Amino acid sequence: MFCNTVWNGLHILPDGYIRLCSIGADSINTNDLDGQRCRDKDGNIMHILTHSIKDIMNSDKHREVRRVNIADPTAWSQHCGCCEKREIATNFDIGHKNRSRRIYLLDVDRSEIMSKATSDGSIDWMPTSLDIRFGNLCNQKCIMCGPEYSNLWYDEFVDYFKKTDIGFGAKNHLVRKTPTSQWKLPPELSWYNDPSWWPKFEEMMPHLKHIYITGGEPMVTPAHDVMLDKLIASGHAKNIWLEYDTNCSVINDKIAQRWVNFKKVDIRGSMDATENAYEMIRFPGKWDTFKANILRLKTYEKESNGRIKLMALTSCFQMTTAYTAMASEEWCKSIGFNFHLRFLEGPPWHSIESLPISARLDLIEYYKKYTTTSEKAPMLIKHLESHITEPGSPANVLKFVNFMDYLDSTRGTNWRETVPETFDMITKAIAAAN
Repeated sequence: MFCNTVWNGLHILPDGYIRLCSIGADSINTNDLDGQRCRDKDGNIMHILTHSIKDIMNSDKHREVRRVNIADPTAWSQHCGCCEKREIATNFDIGHKNRSRRIYLLDVDRSEIMSKATSDGSIDWMPTSLDIRFGNLCNQKCIMCGPEYSNLWYDEFVDYFKKTDIGFGAKNHLVRKTPTSQWKLPPELSWYNDPSWWPKFEEMMPHLKHIYITGGEPMVTPAHDVMLDKLIASGHAKNIWLEYDTNCSVINDKIAQRWVNFKKVDIRGSMDATENAYEMIRFPGKWDTFKANILRLKTYEKESNGRIKLMALTSCFQMTTAYTAMASEEWCKSIGFNFHLRFLEGPPWHSIESLPISARLDLIEYYKKYTTTSEKAPMLIKHLESHITEPGSPANVLKFVNFMDYLDSTRGTNWRETVPETFDMITKAIAAAN
């Protein structure tokens, strides 16, 4: 089987809409495909509250990619660019520590089921893997994020972009409370409070082998705790592998006491950079708090005999981390943890691919200095080389400067001093464009 996700997986976005998978690349006609939201056989956008689980498992995109799998089990679908890029960057090494999500999730269920699908790619079973985001509640507002994934972004988003509609497909609208003038949480982003949700989850529970939870920040969402409690009370927890991406800001004994009931708990901690760069990128996160909670997770691993495990600390490769990756890798090595890289999918003004070719060539030369001491430098070189012919975007480079200057003005940060190598790179890129 080429990819388990399209056969056994269900992915719920923060607003309750359905996507093929958590990292699927947008298809060619993004406007028609609503940011890769799934549609039913009548062309209606699918939502967890409006469609049955089995109907969702047979969305247009699920069936489309299944047909590709059936016709050629080695072929890449147009939806799967993120995993394809990762596998190119890791030289198609299935044992690589930074292996693609496609390979990682083969461990969920290796049964060969493609022959049981109909000719149009339809299936008749419940998901074994659930990828879920309980809305957008978060306690950080990372520079590359936005209001779709963090409610802390509302004020700055409205002020900078001069609009109150958010979302990638069907738009959600921000409204202020009165008389406090605080933003209300749009009902679309609290879909999990609808009484029809939990019966659907309970329908899935006996079949689940894997649940991937991120956010928002999963540890600050009450619905996350409700889900774990339901799984524990039902007796299904012992059969389920939990997987998290978390900012590690609120790790505590109460959640660890729940985790020991599960088959295993794999955690990735989002760090992006160290020290001041961490605090700027993952604002208003504190580096000392992050470090303390990483050590706490190490304690949980020992106390649970490895059932709870911090698998890796992760960084998203983007403008502000263009020259910080080596320092991040060294820090992770110093405390005995794996360091993983991700490649930014958007927004484009944070993307390395917006830089001119000359800047990307400079980055390649920079990382060549580390190929004998770093596991990640060859991967970064491979990634940069695979995009070296793309023309870049001077407009996005200027937008990055304006955007970061705005955030400095509202947050009291200083990106020029915090990531000086990035500032120098951007300065050269602007000069080259002129």
